[in-house]
Amino acid sequence: MDYYFHPSPRPSSLELLSDEQLLNIYDLAVEAKASADFIEIIQTVLTERNISSPNRSED
Repeated sequence: MDYYFHPSPRPSSLELLSDEQLLNIYDLAVEAKASADFIEIIQTVLTERNISSPNRSED
């Protein structure tokens, strides 16, 4: 399935979360082996905020 995530002009639910909440969701998603697409969306929001998770691996 090839598609690209297009951000909405309105903030997403992830964008409304605090930095700490977003990092917790990221860590849980990685631990639960969530879909790569979901993790990529979280990484995009983290990158926009210039935040990096300690468990985050760079490809």
